[in-house]
Amino acid sequence: MINNTVKFFLLAIGLMLITSCSKDIPLTNPDLTEQQNVFKEYWDIYDKYYPLMHRKNIDWQEVYDTYYPQITATTTDAELFDIFNTIMSTIIKDGHSNLIFDDMEYTEFIPDFNEDVQLMIQTRADKINIVATSADNPYISYGTLVSDENIGYIYSKGFEPLIDNNSEFNKFKAIVDEALTALEDKEGIIVDVSSNFGGQGSFAYYLAGRFFSNTTPFQLVRMRYKTTTGSTVSSLSNWVNTMFDGFEDSRSEEGVIGSIYPDEFIVEASGPFQFTNKVAVLTSRFTGSAAEYFTAAMKNQDHVKTIGNTTLGIFAGSEKLTLTNGGGKWNTQVSVQDVELFYGGNFQSFEGIGIVPDELSIPSAADLSAGKDLHLEAAVNYIK
Repeated sequence: MINNTVKFFLLAIGLMLITSCSKDIPLTNPDLTEQQNVFKEYWDIYDKYYPLMHRKNIDWQEVYDTYYPQITATTTDAELFDIFNTIMSTIIKDGHSNLIFDDMEYTEFIPDFNEDVQLMIQTRADKINIVATSADNPYISYGTLVSDENIGYIYSKGFEPLIDNNSEFNKFKAIVDEALTALEDKEGIIVDVSSNFGGQGSFAYYLAGRFFSNTTPFQLVRMRYKTTTGSTVSSLSNWVNTMFDGFEDSRSEEGVIGSIYPDEFIVEASGPFQFTNKVAVLTSRFTGSAAEYFTAAMKNQDHVKTIGNTTLGIFAGSEKLTLTNGGGKWNTQVSVQDVELFYGGNFQSFEGIGIVPDELSIPSAADLSAGKDLHLEAAVNYIK
């Protein structure tokens, strides 16, 4: 017979197995060097969690077979970092995934915020009368065009909150509402996300919702996650329609990996009123993450036209993990969801591709140096 103490212990273990999901953390192999153990753990993390192999035609086993043999008994951390740099920058190529070594060096796939983009921003600044009180906040500035004060302009700088709490979100909503109230009677509004690299979806959705012509909520996003190892779509879950708590993993900042909340898939009209005159959304290759969610939401509105360049193409949420091997020197941030957005009547993946604008308009360096902003001019032409 089993005594009560043993029964209680077995019952507790059973409940733990039923109510939580976890993925085993690889142990250190004493027969391998530290660098070999680090590589194996890194490779294992992406094998278990990274859901975009099929989107990018990556054979993850081939990556292991190619790069692990290059790590010998004499491989240094710096040499190992170079191997990771090659993998991350030429194979993973994901702005939401990176690898950090000793808090000093890191590798990630980021867009070229090149001189042309900077020059475009500088050139555009001279063409906008920005309301002075809106210039210093980190989220949006607004005003009107110098050439036509009947056309409003909103410069969306970023959707990443300074502090992650409701109070900061309320500050963001207040400045958005202030801008829309000031521009309510304009013939049209230009919303510039050409240098917006993203942040939180809730911020992006609130700004987009101020322009929705249809007040009926709709599903913009669907997500799934990786359930088994491998590089094919068969390693993924079905599309999630109920809350997923994620996988327990003590290496992550939150202790879990890949939580999904389907209520965040829905977008709807926001604020006290909606602006439904013509809206031009300006995009570039630097428009990323939550700014791309904003762009996708706006492309579902008939009175909106997107103008500029194709966006960056990074949509998955990500988690940061500190590797067990390597004495805490190695960290990786890894994308953990496969995302599709509703556009053109169906759900599509734009991961690694980006959202193509309705009108392609890419100012040349020569045009910008001459003070010409063809990007802005195209938006004015649409509104007029």
